[in-house]
Amino acid sequence: MSVRIGKIRGIPIRLHFTLILAFFLISWMLATNFMPFYFPDLSQTEYAIMGFMGSVILFISVLVHELAHSVLAIKYGVQVKQIILFLFGGISDISSELKDYKKEMKMAFAGPLTSFLVAAAFALPWWFVSNFALGKVAEGILFYGAIVNLVLGVFNLVPAFPSDGGRMLRAALVRRKRDYNEATRLAAKIGVGISYAFMGFGFLVLLSGSFVSGIWILLVGWFLMSGAQSYLAQIPVSELLSKIRVRDIMNTNVIKVSDKITLSDLSEGYFRKYLKSTFPVVDDDGRLVGAVTLGRTMEVSQEKWGATLSSQVMIPASELAVMRPDDKADDALMKMGAKRLGKIMVCDESGRLVGIVSKTDILGVEMERQEYLKAFKK
Repeated sequence: MSVRIGKIRGIPIRLHFTLILAFFLISWMLATNFMPFYFPDLSQTEYAIMGFMGSVILFISVLVHELAHSVLAIKYGVQVKQIILFLFGGISDISSELKDYKKEMKMAFAGPLTSFLVAAAFALPWWFVSNFALGKVAEGILFYGAIVNLVLGVFNLVPAFPSDGGRMLRAALVRRKRDYNEATRLAAKIGVGISYAFMGFGFLVLLSGSFVSGIWILLVGWFLMSGAQSYLAQIPVSELLSKIRVRDIMNTNVIKVSDKITLSDLSEGYFRKYLKSTFPVVDDDGRLVGAVTLGRTMEVSQEKWGATLSSQVMIPASELAVMRPDDKADDALMKMGAKRLGKIMVCDESGRLVGIVSKTDILGVEMERQEYLKAFKK
């Protein structure tokens, strides 16, 4: 459960409800432990201000870190659905994985590099304030800003997939092994091992008496393990789909409409008859030119349906997910995610529509695999 707070460069920014807990917990820890240790003999009000500002700086720093990933992803043509700030930091919800190891390496490193630059941006004024004794409160806030961004950058370089360091590790493995799925499997296994190390260390910290720190490290380890195991579970499906071509699973019995059909004929002869909400639109030669939806049709006044053609209200082909029959099924699934669409239009080299692939068709392949494995085990 999260709430949207705005957009930055077209990317929706959302706050998860766990952020509220994290915000007050970190503010309290800073005000009662961190700041009094490094800056003693200040008032409780001053410590409260420093703790509050420290939490604000932390989550703004995480947002800037994630924005660095997102901006580069957009540059590489990958859609960023949203950025979510939550208990453990932030996540850039990217629609598809980058299989180009060079681009993934750059995109993964962009986050830590940005954190290091932000750390330097805090360190310079901190040095000035501390050397000229311009106030302990400002000094403490700037000091924490430099430290937390330095830690954020270093932590994200840990090769615990799917963190930044883990993605950099995968990119290096892809370069070496030339096999994306095998590199992902190895990186995820290393990530699981590192997550167990985190949880083990957190347990030792817990036994030493540092309850809050121990629980926090345990939760971070659990979070890393969950992410790595999720990727491990997806690999068999990705490997299966990578061996299947779109032509093997596409539906060739496609109901399509002419780009010259009126909305009146479309409504009576297609929407009412077939009870479908979307139809591909083709020209006289059968080439795909777009798709017409019930929603777009209903936006036009019914009095104008007789004089309005499907081509005037259709979604243009450039905005649809279009692939060739020889393309791989796993790429089709990724393209659906990137376009946020439920169907792939399959066209031959001349642009003629030859079939459609839906998510149901792709998931059906996985269901058949599961049934086969069950039968084989018996």
